[in-house]
Amino acid sequence: VGDRAARERMIPMGRLGTVEETAEAVMLLVRNGYMTGQTVHLNGGLYFT
Repeated sequence: VGDRAARERMIPMGRLGTVEETAEAVMLLVRNGYMTGQTVHLNGGLYFT
């Protein structure tokens, strides 16, 4: 899968996301009954085009 440090250098935020950060995003979507049809990008600003 590659070198972790090399992957982190590619991410604009400079690090991989944590399990806690992912869980917070999931809970936001689960708790908010008024939110519909959203896409949440948990990628630290890294986009492949």
